[in-house]
Amino acid sequence: MTDADQSDETALLDDLVLAARTDRKAFGRLFDRFHPAVFAYCLRRLLVRAVAEDVTSEVFLQVAAHIADFTGVCLEDFRRWLFRIATNQINAQLRQSIRRRELLEAAVQMGVVKAAASTPLLADKPARWDEVYQALGELTEREQSIISLRFFAGLKHEQIAAVLEMKPGSVRVALSRALDKLRERLLESDAPSQSPTGGGN
Repeated sequence: MTDADQSDETALLDDLVLAARTDRKAFGRLFDRFHPAVFAYCLRRLLVRAVAEDVTSEVFLQVAAHIADFTGVCLEDFRRWLFRIATNQINAQLRQSIRRRELLEAAVQMGVVKAAASTPLLADKPARWDEVYQALGELTEREQSIISLRFFAGLKHEQIAAVLEMKPGSVRVALSRALDKLRERLLESDAPSQSPTGGGN
């Protein structure tokens, strides 16, 4: 695709976003374009397909309910808004302790995370999904969101900054620190537990 073709496609998609406020067909095209990516993001965070499907449906219901008031003017504005809603819905699910236990059990059943699929999140070090999921859950909600948007949704730093209403530089720093914390927790979970020592000789 030439630069001119790409520019034309971008302009058409920007027009689609504007039309979607009042045109159901235009909204349907946006739904078709973004549903797979949003569902994949929800599934990577929530692990259970049925839960991810429910949350994805709720995301698009909210989008449909508020699209008439959406003030964005281009596809990128819509993407940021959409992933902000998805992130909030996912975090709301994860705040439920019962739900988190169910998802952790699902992570156990998923077995080992392949390093090739998780690089550079795990720095080429295979880990169990339950360890990754539990370690991720020990981070702050914002840290979880930043890591997930970067590695599960594939958003760039600037896009994440817009979704979370942060500065791009702050996202880079926060992402680096969050990854360090995540790796530390994974290393701690790998460390052999010390057997209790007996009495002194």
